Amino acid sequence: MKHLNKYILFSAFFFLLFSCDHEKFFEPTNPPENPWINLAEFEKSAAGAYWAGLNRGSWDNMVGGPRLLKTCQSDIVQLLEGTSANIPFSEMYNRTSDIDIDKSINTFRNAFRMITIANSGLDYLDDNDGNPYPNLGESDIKNNLRRVEGELYFLRGYAYYMMSTVVLPAYEPGGDNNSEKRIPLRTTFDDNLTGAKSPEIGTTQQIYDLMIEDFIKAKSLLPERFDPSLHHSSYAEGRANKFAAAALLARVYFAMGKDNEALTELDFLIDQNGGDYNLSEDPIEAFNRDDETRGKEVIWYAYYADPIRNGNARELTSMTLQSYNATNGGLAWPDGYFRITWNQFTFSYTVLKQIGWMEDPENGNYTLTPEALQDKRLGQVYRKLNGYNPDPDADPSIDETIHSQVTSPMVWCDKYYRGKARGVKTNIPILRLAEFYLTRSLLRFRAGNIQGATSDLNAVRNRAGIGDLSGTITEQDIHNERIKEMAFEGDRTDYLRAAKLDIPPGDRNISAEPYNTRSLVWPIPQRELDLNSSYSGG
Repeated sequence: MKHLNKYILFSAFFFLLFSCDHEKFFEPTNPPENPWINLAEFEKSAAGAYWAGLNRGSWDNMVGGPRLLKTCQSDIVQLLEGTSANIPFSEMYNRTSDIDIDKSINTFRNAFRMITIANSGLDYLDDNDGNPYPNLGESDIKNNLRRVEGELYFLRGYAYYMMSTVVLPAYEPGGDNNSEKRIPLRTTFDDNLTGAKSPEIGTTQQIYDLMIEDFIKAKSLLPERFDPSLHHSSYAEGRANKFAAAALLARVYFAMGKDNEALTELDFLIDQNGGDYNLSEDPIEAFNRDDETRGKEVIWYAYYADPIRNGNARELTSMTLQSYNATNGGLAWPDGYFRITWNQFTFSYTVLKQIGWMEDPENGNYTLTPEALQDKRLGQVYRKLNGYNPDPDADPSIDETIHSQVTSPMVWCDKYYRGKARGVKTNIPILRLAEFYLTRSLLRFRAGNIQGATSDLNAVRNRAGIGDLSGTITEQDIHNERIKEMAFEGDRTDYLRAAKLDIPPGDRNISAEPYNTRSLVWPIPQRELDLNSSYSGG
């Protein structure tokens, strides 16, 4: 217990020094000697890391900011005419990644908030030989103490993963870029000024190795599911389990080009989850939960239905049809439909034609194709609006009624704020099973397992109501299905970089870029460069 004070005092110092702002963190005048005096208190170490990354700020968290940035730099969106808003919409859309913007700064800052809290809990365990509570029974050691430890490894790995997708170059199997030093490699809680200001700067290879190590440890320690007879009650909602760890392991292996390792994790996640996760429900069911329940495909979610904490990822309003004040649950105007007024991004016309949803929008033919009209996703989680209609009685769920410069039909994202009681209370899926079916489909296809790849692709297509693919599967079929399934969830550029595919221009008048382009690598925040002497060699 002798090291507890250092965790409290230096966490306040660390946040103040490296937060990229001057906000006031708690500084207790008489910090408690033993804030984690028992196992129930130690549960807060994991809860605090979840909160720091997912719930701390509605306009600044690890769900909204990175998801918005990575979507808006991709080819799947177009920037609307006449956009004017207090966000870096032009910088994101034009991939102006040589300057600081708040979305990249906040991703870096929030990641290190999570990492610092996770490290403080892991150090506490290490300082006490893995068990600060010698009177614990074997059941509590296994099901709660070791589980919290697993969550701390999971959350540290998740924070590094999210940061890697924004400020690290794409991983190149066997490439020189993996030796580039970009972000601090923090695996312990620094309890002195020198250590806090001068951490080792990790190479891309080291960061990826750490993520793999953390997710492997998390998978080994976490249970497969919540059991009220074994686990603390707070573990019931929005917390990671063994399958969430396997999902992120699969993502990192995929990004590293370790296809066989990724397939092992995907097989475990998809085929060995005991029926906990499946694609039996309509697509909307992953996005309309504003209570403690989850859609059957949702592996891990941000728990915004928490009755105590009134937060959500409100940054997503920049690419979402409806407001966080909507009370929708799948309904149309006027039954709870609440249009947002400051949207900037919709589906790009290039991509709508590529995926076969519009006939020829780039040349003025905005007709939806028969398959688009059959697809459950278009109508449940996306919505087509006609061009601007000035009639005050126009139906805003059919016609554009807000943006007078939007004169042609658009397809909007309608995935967020779909709760029945209030949109701001809607949980947001972070890991969905459909993503991993599509990743496995690609990896099976590339390994020559055409039957398996087709089966996985058709599982997603059938859930969407469009039936089996006709003809022989191609790799492009998998890419297109992934756009239809995962658009506006921050997946597109991560997927292209992991699959080692060129980054298309979308509707921009530029050329395609290689997967390892630097235009998708955002800068280390200037404040971090100024304060961290390791960057200057000091």
